[in-house]
Amino acid sequence: MTRRSPRNLSDLTNEERSLFAEILRERIYATITLLAVVVVLWQHPDEHQPLGTIGIMFGTVAALWLATLIATRMSYTVIHGAADVEPKYLEAKKVASGLFAPVALPIVLVLVSMTGVFTLKTALFVGMVSLVLSLFFFSVASGRRVADNTLHLLLYSVLQMALGIAIVLLKLAVE
Repeated sequence: MTRRSPRNLSDLTNEERSLFAEILRERIYATITLLAVVVVLWQHPDEHQPLGTIGIMFGTVAALWLATLIATRMSYTVIHGAADVEPKYLEAKKVASGLFAPVALPIVLVLVSMTGVFTLKTALFVGMVSLVLSLFFFSVASGRRVADNTLHLLLYSVLQMALGIAIVLLKLAVE
């Protein structure tokens, strides 16, 4: 019997919520990492071709995916031995799938820039904005679970958003 898709988080079992939280954690981590990469690409758009830019962005996320799988296999083998690794590794593959989601829109924007509708720099800027806004969305979603009123929710979200903004400012300062 297949389980029907839940309408909200309260319909999930604790195990399903934990898995969903891990997938979301990886997606947020990938968004923050990708944001840093897109900022650097945006600063020097003349040094990159659109296909190379796509390769850098996708390669970053693919490297995070591989690192997650390798780290899972290594850490569980060290602690539990080879026999207990496979179930956790299969779970890690599910969890790591969330790493690819944040790169979709920036890649589409770069592909559109290849048609001449807008420049690569504009595509990267809009990609940066979309990544920052997705961090804000996740921040608001998490804040709804802990804040007791709208003002606290916005304050909580803005403070969490400061991380994304700090990454952008740090990358701009370093370059």
